[in-house]
Amino acid sequence: MEKRLLLAVALSFMVMVGWLLLFPSPAQKPLAPAPVVETAAPAAERTSPPAAPLPETPAPVPEERVASDKAEEQSVETDLVQVKLTNRGARVVSWRLKAYPAIGGLPVELVPSAAEPGAERPLSLDLEDAALETKVNEALYVVEREPILTGDAGPGQRLRFTWAEAGIKVVKSLVFREGDYRVDVAAEVTVNGVRLPVRLTWGPGLAAQDEQTNGQFHYVGQAVVNDSGRVVRIARKKAETETSQRAANLLWAGIEEQYFAALILPARGDVEVVLRHAATPAPAKGDRDLVVAVSLPAEGAQLFVGPKSFTLLRSLGRQMEDVVWFSNYGLVSWLAKLFFLGLEWIHDRVVPNYGMAIILLTIALRLVLFPVNQYSMVSMRKVQTQMQRIQPKVNAIKSKYKKKDAETRAKMNQEMMALYQKEGVNPMGSMSGCLPMLAQFPILIAFYDMLVATFELRGAPFFGWIHDLTLKDPYYVTPILMGATMFIQQWLGTTKSSDPAQAQQQKIMLMMPLIFTVMFLNLPSGLVLYWFVNNLLGIGQQWLVNRHIGRLDAAPQKA
Repeated sequence: MEKRLLLAVALSFMVMVGWLLLFPSPAQKPLAPAPVVETAAPAAERTSPPAAPLPETPAPVPEERVASDKAEEQSVETDLVQVKLTNRGARVVSWRLKAYPAIGGLPVELVPSAAEPGAERPLSLDLEDAALETKVNEALYVVEREPILTGDAGPGQRLRFTWAEAGIKVVKSLVFREGDYRVDVAAEVTVNGVRLPVRLTWGPGLAAQDEQTNGQFHYVGQAVVNDSGRVVRIARKKAETETSQRAANLLWAGIEEQYFAALILPARGDVEVVLRHAATPAPAKGDRDLVVAVSLPAEGAQLFVGPKSFTLLRSLGRQMEDVVWFSNYGLVSWLAKLFFLGLEWIHDRVVPNYGMAIILLTIALRLVLFPVNQYSMVSMRKVQTQMQRIQPKVNAIKSKYKKKDAETRAKMNQEMMALYQKEGVNPMGSMSGCLPMLAQFPILIAFYDMLVATFELRGAPFFGWIHDLTLKDPYYVTPILMGATMFIQQWLGTTKSSDPAQAQQQKIMLMMPLIFTVMFLNLPSGLVLYWFVNNLLGIGQQWLVNRHIGRLDAAPQKA
């Protein structure tokens, strides 16, 4: 009995070994291009023996394949945007903002023209596997559309792009809503059921297709990243070939230009940001635009493509208003924001014209600075008058010491200092008058930067022939008036001098208005308007200064 039992156990063991050698388990098989999916039976059924003998090999699961037969474009339109997407890679072809017209009256276009049919486009997927990345970005996706209504967010529509082949599956969805420049974006890439890390890109570049791009101060295609409240900007020409950094708390990252931005806002802040150049040069530029790629969490992200309106961006949270580039310097940037808020308040509550708002804000700023300007101008004019009064004595001392050696020059300086002390003249008094004016430079620069950066001035008319305060005066009327008022102000602040060297210097200074006029010919008309009004106010204040100095000069004679 025991021998038969041992023989049965040995035979059973041999059968089991033979079965495993002839029919290995799926885990022991080499990896196949497409996965074999086995469906497990419910727990209740797994406790009972199978009803039929198992086949020698598992039955293969049919491979999923989802793809379109042809390339086609999908158009999406809300009250704010007109967007075209291609099913080749589920990427962006065109992104227009309906509220802002460009050349020809069409809505402004923000996506630069592609250099070639297969060029990179916005919303491409960035993967670690370069071959797989190319495959999913060139695949023809199947598109599904559905209307949505999600609470307070308002009505909208969802576009779902799906493609699957050889164990690879990609699903990308975009949700557009009425009244919102933000778009919900999600993407999932799986290979044999395993989800891969994926980055969402915007680029190459960003450039509004309109007249403003020709302006002297207009910049395009610049990368911008806000990590933990610190904003970093990288110009196209200064960027390295490729950089990658881990952002502990990324608020947003993307590409900006002077008045518009495309920003990716991930649902979670701990992500990777990759900055690189596009594979192909930009048309008509010769250099390569930038591409920004941001890790896409499973929860997805939001994409903002719209105007850099300070008020709008501030209402969206996440410090998005910091994408408005007033200045690199903290004090100047803070002042520029303050001036913008003042300009906006005047426009909304006093006069609905940004040209008039600039004039009123310039007057208000001049009134605030009036005491400082008055002190500076009086001090400088007083020194000029005193120096003019003793100029004959100064010339006599200079003619007395004609030799140029060091000893003679020292004696001349001593005698001139004695003269200044006797006459009560401080030759350095003009410098003390300049110091308060130097202290105003941050204020003046901030006002200047505010006018350059303010999106609200784009397309804003003044009156008559000035239809856009961010463009130059087409007839150069305001630059010429600005130069004329600058000449008058400088002429009123100059006293005649009998010293040939000083007289020559004054003539050279009177050439400055001409130089400034040439410089201002192609500047934005809003800036020229500010400078012109400031000159007019300066003429009035210089007249007050001259009158005050005249009274001071006449006082001793009356006594």
